[in-house]
Amino acid sequence: MINEVEMTHAKAIFFGEHSVVYGKKGITIPLLEMTVNVKLLKNKNNKQKRDETLKFIANKCNIDDNTEISIDSKIPVGKGLGSSAALCVAICRAANVENIKEIADSCEKFIHGNPSGIDVNQVLNDYPLVFSKDAGAKKLDFKLNAFLLIIDTGVIGITKDTVANVRKNYKKNKKYIDILGDITEKVIPCLEKKQLEEIGQYMNLAHDILKKINVSHEKNDEVVEICNKNNALGSKLTGGGNGGCCISLCKSYESAKYIQKKLKEKGFLSWIVSV
Repeated sequence: MINEVEMTHAKAIFFGEHSVVYGKKGITIPLLEMTVNVKLLKNKNNKQKRDETLKFIANKCNIDDNTEISIDSKIPVGKGLGSSAALCVAICRAANVENIKEIADSCEKFIHGNPSGIDVNQVLNDYPLVFSKDAGAKKLDFKLNAFLLIIDTGVIGITKDTVANVRKNYKKNKKYIDILGDITEKVIPCLEKKQLEEIGQYMNLAHDILKKINVSHEKNDEVVEICNKNNALGSKLTGGGNGGCCISLCKSYESAKYIQKKLKEKGFLSWIVSV
């Protein structure tokens, strides 16, 4: 038996990395062009070999060993784009379980240790969200009529490790965590008013602060420099950091294509999405 293909999309954190773990607001956007497709294949003769993550999800969804979990993903793994949350949600949907969010949240804790919950909320929704631990997720209504480059640094970032490192140095990092929270608060009206220049400036400021809490990587910084030297409105890392992906805001598609070309010359793969 083959189940209907179930699909979930990726996400990017626009603002609020790491500070959202400490109760600040975070802003996420869906990346509808980046998807993971899952179908369940019944196979009585062979048991599927699964890694620890797949074993955990399968157990939560009551998927037996003789059911193959077939995965077709266009979401880079370990790059801060919500690949694990999207995979879990897609498997849950394929298995027709009801408590998808509960299972996905437990899976994220299994993988990342102490996540904020922001990834699961965004991969379950196809519109931007503002999220905090206290208030949960709420729709953030904006459409910038601009373009965002999603850039792979080529370095796998382990969110669990970066979150743990920030927590270990929390006393030293607290003032920066507070600044990141303030940036998110200040950028919300800019998003609603389509103030692209101001949004770009806040992106650059956020990246500088993320560098100060030691979650950036030299490749993140290189990507940000390339984008901004080639007339991006603003650029920053997205997700856990220490590699993974960066995002760069561009006023036009032509500008995004030009920056994409410059990134490719330096060996960086990127995607253009509308925002």
